[in-house]
Amino acid sequence: MNIDYTLIGERIRQQRKKMYITQEKLAEHLDVSTTYISKIECGRTAINLERLAQVCEYLNISLGEILTGTQMQNNTYMLKEINELLKDCPPELIPFIKTIIKDTINFYPSNRKKHKKG
Repeated sequence: MNIDYTLIGERIRQQRKKMYITQEKLAEHLDVSTTYISKIECGRTAINLERLAQVCEYLNISLGEILTGTQMQNNTYMLKEINELLKDCPPELIPFIKTIIKDTINFYPSNRKKHKKG
C-alpha cells in the first residue's frame, strides 16, 4: 500500500483553512517551523503517525478522515470491530455487555430527550 502524502497534506490544509488556523499557529502548537507545515501540506515531506495524530487532534478531525478523505459516519468499521470482539466473548458475558451498551445509549446526552418522551 502506497501512502499518498500529497493527499494527506491537502486534507490537512483544507481542514486548517476551514478552521481559520494559519500555518504559523499550527506550527506554534506543534513546536515546529512553518516551513515544515508547508512541506507537509504540499506533500514534499512525509509526516509520522505520532505527529499526524497531533495535527488531527488540534484540527479536530479524525485520523481516518485525513488518511482516507472520508468520514466514517455510518460507523460500519466500528460495528464490524465490535462484532468481532463479541465473537470471542464468553456467552455468559453477552447479557452484561448488552446492558452496558443499552445504558450507555440511554445516558448519552443527545438520546436523553428521545428516551424521556417514550
